[in-house]
Amino acid sequence: MAQIMAQSPRAVNYTLTDKKIQAAKPKSKPYPIADGGGLYVEVLVSGSKIWRYSFGFQGKRTKVTIGQYPTIGIKEARNTHEAMRVMLIGGVDPARQKQIEKIERLAHAHQAETFESFARIWFSEKMAKATVRTRKQNLAWMVKDVFPAIGSIPLGKVTPADILKLLESMRNTPTKANNILAILERIYQYASQKLLVTNNPATPMRGLIDKPPATHYSPLKPSELHRFVSAIRTCGAHQGTRLAVELLLLTAVRKDNVCKARWEHFDLKAKTWTIPGRTVGGNGYMKMPRPHTVYLSRQAIALLTQAQYFSSSSEWVFPSVQMQSKPMTEQTINHLFTRLKAAGEVPLDFKPHGLRSTASTILNNNKLLIGIDGDVIEAVLAHVDVSSVRGGYNHAVYSSPVQYALQWYADHIDKLVAGADVIKLKIA
Repeated sequence: MAQIMAQSPRAVNYTLTDKKIQAAKPKSKPYPIADGGGLYVEVLVSGSKIWRYSFGFQGKRTKVTIGQYPTIGIKEARNTHEAMRVMLIGGVDPARQKQIEKIERLAHAHQAETFESFARIWFSEKMAKATVRTRKQNLAWMVKDVFPAIGSIPLGKVTPADILKLLESMRNTPTKANNILAILERIYQYASQKLLVTNNPATPMRGLIDKPPATHYSPLKPSELHRFVSAIRTCGAHQGTRLAVELLLLTAVRKDNVCKARWEHFDLKAKTWTIPGRTVGGNGYMKMPRPHTVYLSRQAIALLTQAQYFSSSSEWVFPSVQMQSKPMTEQTINHLFTRLKAAGEVPLDFKPHGLRSTASTILNNNKLLIGIDGDVIEAVLAHVDVSSVRGGYNHAVYSSPVQYALQWYADHIDKLVAGADVIKLKIA
């Protein structure tokens, strides 16, 4: 720490006048003209003249900028210089103190901004890589639920009580309430990182509203698959929609992956569909950053061959019926399921995502028969990387245990649809 001098600062014999400063002309390099006590005017190559104070602190020589002449006049510059000399005698680094004051002014200015204005900055700067769907949903919550409640309050004035009141109004929608709380925490964490606030008013509200139990999508029972597949194949929906639903069943991918599947990602000769990792939009790609390879069964290849006829020259495997340049929407599949429920062909609580649960259940119930383990099934569902499960298998026909599992699954569905009994192991 700097030695603190006992005596008050001595008077400085300042020497500059406006006439001297104005007479100073720029040179090929910046140069100083001293005023006294370390205060000087630096004449820049451009002709600008800057007040600076050069001083020693903790054994090092440094300087701090006071401002530009003539905006900062001689009297104001010397008053500032004297104040800084007092700081220095008191053991305070004037340059560091100026930085702190600048940060505090910036923080105060931003705290005076409304919560809504900073929240929108957060969306633009921190949500840029989120999917279009996520950004749209989160912003919709802000506009509909949050901004009307706290949007006009200055950023630094929002209190835990304000967050409490907001969340209490959403007790009947606990999932949304907890999602909104998570967003508020992230917004204030970002504000804290920018040194705009010193506390996070959302943090004390953690656990206020209990999260509902995770939703598990019910699978179709083996006895229900015959009726389901028969209904898909014979209903009055567009053929492209029917093929999309069957491909959803055979590949165990997500609905968004099928609806926005592109021909460029398929290699029908190699029997693979490589879905790219997540990017910035809701474009049918994976939820995680890594790509996912779907090994296509013979049945899936047959479906895709039919789909080529209906998609014509479209880049989409399943284009919109109304416009070939756009992909099928997820609502198209949802509408088909609604019709099937109304006709009694599928359970009322069954959802398209339940087809992934169907694949998982059937494969897990038969993994001993098939000769696979849980890691293979997790790879089928894109929960783990396929490459991590290849090493322990050596099937003569299939290059990957995941491919083997998907082909067995497709064959099994064919047997169930045909009315055949599930194969049973012989007991010795």
